[in-house]
Amino acid sequence: MQMKEITERYMKIRVPAVCDVLDKEFGYWNQILDRSIRPLQLHHKVAGPAYTMFGTKSRETDKKKRLIVHAIDEMVEGSVVVMCTGGDEFTGHWGELLSNAAIYRGVNGAVLDGGLRDTGAIIELGFPIFHRYFAPGDSTGRFNITEYQTPVVIGGVKVNPGDFIFGDCDGIISIPQDIIEPVLEAATQVYVTEDEIRDRIRNGEKISDLFFEYGQL
Repeated sequence: MQMKEITERYMKIRVPAVCDVLDKEFGYWNQILDRSIRPLQLHHKVAGPAYTMFGTKSRETDKKKRLIVHAIDEMVEGSVVVMCTGGDEFTGHWGELLSNAAIYRGVNGAVLDGGLRDTGAIIELGFPIFHRYFAPGDSTGRFNITEYQTPVVIGGVKVNPGDFIFGDCDGIISIPQDIIEPVLEAATQVYVTEDEIRDRIRNGEKISDLFFEYGQL
């Protein structure tokens, strides 16, 4: 299956169903990013292979030593940018210009454990982004990307380039790249089962009986 089709199919389902599958069927219990990373708008949803960036606090202003421009220029179409900010709590790591660059390159969204600025402009652009806080200060002289397309730990979860990022208003998960398709198929089946349970609830059957039959609610 092509990645574009995989992404489109993930976008039709919801994060909780995929979490259930990762937990109960595949034994991956620690794929949920920290709940402090939230969507800019509740309807925002992201899905796609991770394009990772890692940075730290830095007073570096030398343009030749700032890797963010190279990382942005090499962003992969259909990916989701995953930016680990190394615990920086004061910088606006992502703004309008980066959002425009990402849109131009066909990026599906961004997830960062840091700050967002130019927020109003990003809302107008409609670019799906997950972040921890708002901050007006530019990254120059405060923060510098030092690596990209390497493994990162964000929100307590290790993410490798190419792992599948899926997020909605309930939260964000990372799906290891070797099980992206099996997880999708299993999560899609969850909806078939939930439809059956919903119909039986509406027909007056006991929740306790359904729980023991299906093992989920």
